[in-house]
Amino acid sequence: MSERDASFDSRRGRRVKHRLRRLHREVRDKSLWVAERLLDRRVCVGITGLSGAGKSTLLTSLIYQLSHPQKAQLPGFAPALNGDLLGAELKPALDSGLPPFDYEQCLAALMSQPPRWPESTREESAMELHIHLRRRRHLTGRDTKTLILELRDYPGEWLMDLPLLRMDYRDWCRHQAHLIGTDSRAGLAPQLISELAALDPGATAQPARLEALWQDYRQFLLDCRGQRKLSYLQPGRALLDRENYGLVPMLDLRGYSSEQLEALSEETNYQFLAQRYRDYVRKRVVPFVENHFRHLDRQLVLVDMIGTLFAGEQALDDMRLAFDHIADTFRYGQSGFLRKLWRPRVDRLLFAATKADQVLAADHDNLRQLLGQQLLQAFAGARHRGLPLYCEAIAAVRCSNEGVRNGRRMLMGHDLEGRYLGFENAEICAQVPRDGEAWNHYSGTAPPQLRPPAGMAAGGCIPHIRVDALLNLLLGDKV
Repeated sequence: MSERDASFDSRRGRRVKHRLRRLHREVRDKSLWVAERLLDRRVCVGITGLSGAGKSTLLTSLIYQLSHPQKAQLPGFAPALNGDLLGAELKPALDSGLPPFDYEQCLAALMSQPPRWPESTREESAMELHIHLRRRRHLTGRDTKTLILELRDYPGEWLMDLPLLRMDYRDWCRHQAHLIGTDSRAGLAPQLISELAALDPGATAQPARLEALWQDYRQFLLDCRGQRKLSYLQPGRALLDRENYGLVPMLDLRGYSSEQLEALSEETNYQFLAQRYRDYVRKRVVPFVENHFRHLDRQLVLVDMIGTLFAGEQALDDMRLAFDHIADTFRYGQSGFLRKLWRPRVDRLLFAATKADQVLAADHDNLRQLLGQQLLQAFAGARHRGLPLYCEAIAAVRCSNEGVRNGRRMLMGHDLEGRYLGFENAEICAQVPRDGEAWNHYSGTAPPQLRPPAGMAAGGCIPHIRVDALLNLLLGDKV
């Protein structure tokens, strides 16, 4: 054997050994994952939030509270109250293939001087929080156990795309035509709407024109969110990136049956756009569902209920519509013994109204009840199939304090520019207002956006409102 051949065999041998060692690690890690699921020592929680709900802030606060039990204020979480919470370690998510949540950067933002809010989430991430607990035993005294909390977060805008799985392009066009014709979207882009309605399904597609329509449609979606505070917007990814998905609805399909549309040639407007729609669902929505939801045991959805309420009746109706259309997305019911390994089901669904520190404590329960009212109708079918549904009102980081001025209770804090201010919020009602006059109660009185409180780094704690109650709903039966 020549020296060159010997060198080649040596390199090939090293590559084989490297592959075998990597395979051994993967098998070992997978075995641990299987054992943890079977022994109920691992729970996977999906966390998302509708726009502006503060998901990165909640994740940061939650991780910090569990990792610093001596500084945390968690009286509603039994292990913390009883002294059995020993701490937590943040580790990469096992076998997820997702980038880690940037906890250190988000924490640094909150702890900086002046403090600032973390950046919003625009992609998926995953992490594991190994929660160490003291276990009390009647016969053997005390020992410890570890609960692995796997956290998978994703932008709430992606959640809005899940109903596309149940619609073909024709169904989606008709659905969007109905939505765009409602008062909540009316007047935002009259020229665009006219052009979409004028598209002839049977005409030869002009890619340059359709590209221009896509850009205008994407801006329309951004305006729906920014100006009207709407939630149910598709395609959701258009709100987060500038990729050319080319997904626009045709608003007038009258005169064409389903069979006639399907018989059109590939060069027509309808078939060109229908293919774009199918590509988006196949390349974006289906992989997201398969790679994300099949792992989940529980799901937490964060909602800026206060911002939506003060945006008006149309914004609240649109949020309820979004809930209606995502309600059937989750696989409901308890996970059996084998299902824990291969196809877990969401067995607990939680919604949390965030930024409760923007309203007086006397309104917190009404805020929670108002959110619950929005969920009652949308998730009626889920409840009938055995899925426990919960809602809570929280503030991941409490930015205000209550005080009395001229005999009236007020909230005090700093706005985003750091100016100290005091304000009262309009009273939060536990029921949705019934008429236009009642909605005037909220007109033009949205609470100010607040900056994180200064001094958290020096004090070593992150103040919050009912994060402990949220933890109890998420993990109370596991600890």
